[in-house]
Amino acid sequence: MIPTDSLFGKRIDASDKGRQYDAKSLIRSDNYIYFFSQPEKKFFQYEIDPDGALVEKAGISVAGYVTEQAYSQNLLDSTTILIMDPVKWGEPEVKWLTISIPDLKISASGIYQLPFMEQSHDMAWKSNIGRAVLHAGKLIMGTVYYDFKGNFAKGAHVVVFDYPGMINPQLVSTDLISAELGIVSTNGFVKSANGDLYIAACRGAVMGTISDNDVYGGILRIKKDQTSFDKDYLFDLSGALKQPVNIMQLDYLGSDKAMAILFDDTKMKGWVDSENDHYFFGRLDLESKKIQRYNVPKSDARIAKMPFISDSKYTTFLKSHADQTVHILEIDSKGGPDAFRKGALIDGKNVRGYGIIAHLSR
Repeated sequence: MIPTDSLFGKRIDASDKGRQYDAKSLIRSDNYIYFFSQPEKKFFQYEIDPDGALVEKAGISVAGYVTEQAYSQNLLDSTTILIMDPVKWGEPEVKWLTISIPDLKISASGIYQLPFMEQSHDMAWKSNIGRAVLHAGKLIMGTVYYDFKGNFAKGAHVVVFDYPGMINPQLVSTDLISAELGIVSTNGFVKSANGDLYIAACRGAVMGTISDNDVYGGILRIKKDQTSFDKDYLFDLSGALKQPVNIMQLDYLGSDKAMAILFDDTKMKGWVDSENDHYFFGRLDLESKKIQRYNVPKSDARIAKMPFISDSKYTTFLKSHADQTVHILEIDSKGGPDAFRKGALIDGKNVRGYGIIAHLSR
């Protein structure tokens, strides 16, 4: 974490500066940052002080509640973080707990079994947990069913729970697209202004069934007050841009608009190639199924999980794998294809941009 007063000067010096935190992902709520430390098996709370530094406020052990890495971490609302972790990878038993914030106390915990899906006679598909969101009074969690040989069950799937008890898990599926939900696309849920829930569906080289019908990434919809997929809605991203397009991330911009991090699935040589310059940005009009692609150079944007979004500006990082540089990137989501500007160079070795967080006082 490196405080700065300007994102659009010449340089932000990251050489031996800032502070390093033992976290793979961050959760922002109000003026606090939360993260899980895998070596310590603790969840930490830090407060952003007026100068932009992070000050440790509290920590709580979750060693008795998670098996390994708190795999699915979810900010459900301003008062609750939900953590889920498989007891054994690919098997149906899952531990879960909720942490109340900002007081940072464990409020509930338990174990559930993922719903069974048959692969063949007397054999179940392996199952995985993804990120989750509250919708229609239920908890909806993305998932994927697969085996350890690279085969994936057809369709796309979520598990719907009675919340807050995390009981009665029900498997809800659609055959509109074969894809994983809420796993690769860690930012993959967007709720529009009218209450409809849109879900990024990723398939192909990174995760899931390779396309056999020219449909790669897509967007699915669950309507307001519903828990089943809208059978009349599939936003085929490849069809909209007339080329193979998959989706890595989806961030809400307002109304029925979202910014997506997209890539050409046919150009990626598996997961080992996922950190090269494959990704580009597009504004999605979710209701009308339209994409405006921005002329930002392709980059390694996969790790840029926490953009700063304010006043129609989407501010993130532009990491060029080819040039080994990282810049600030700002896109005006109300502008045309060239409505972007490159900001300061992040000066330092082995830098990757994860997130931009504004001070509340700013």
